Amino acid sequence: MLLGALTLGVIITALTSGFGADSYNYMFGSILAMKQSDVILSVILSIVLVTIYIIFYNRLFLISFDENFAKSSGINVTFYQFLIALITALVVVLGMRMMGTLLISSLIVFPAIISKKLTNSFKGLVTVSCITSIICFLAGILVSFYLDLPAGASIVLVYMILLIIVNILNKLVKI
Repeated sequence: MLLGALTLGVIITALTSGFGADSYNYMFGSILAMKQSDVILSVILSIVLVTIYIIFYNRLFLISFDENFAKSSGINVTFYQFLIALITALVVVLGMRMMGTLLISSLIVFPAIISKKLTNSFKGLVTVSCITSIICFLAGILVSFYLDLPAGASIVLVYMILLIIVNILNKLVKI
């Protein structure tokens, strides 16, 4: 709800007073502020993350769902928790330029929430999260471009709309 209210506030402000790059870039980000090196670093990080996920899938799965069993199986839980924290920190730092410090958490939270409502398996959750992220990112960029809105807030708005749609569909299917 906090991210949703923040997103609507950014969009309303942008519609009524224009998007002041100096005052908003740090908090809300700007794709225009990204450098080519940021894009290259993001692509490299994406490749590294996918590689780590593929190599350590079983251990990450086990640690995510049953830490005690992972410990008793001889898995170095502390190392993998550190690895997850490091990856998350890198994603947040790289994403801050594009999404800003206030909206970057939505890139991490929304795909997981939406995916959890659509699938019951860990592999499905990761797959649907990736697909959801790509679709919402591209749709948000298009909304931003055509409606002349801030990119970060537009992406979060698309996530919010998708979450509402998924919630409605889940309620209709359960009835």
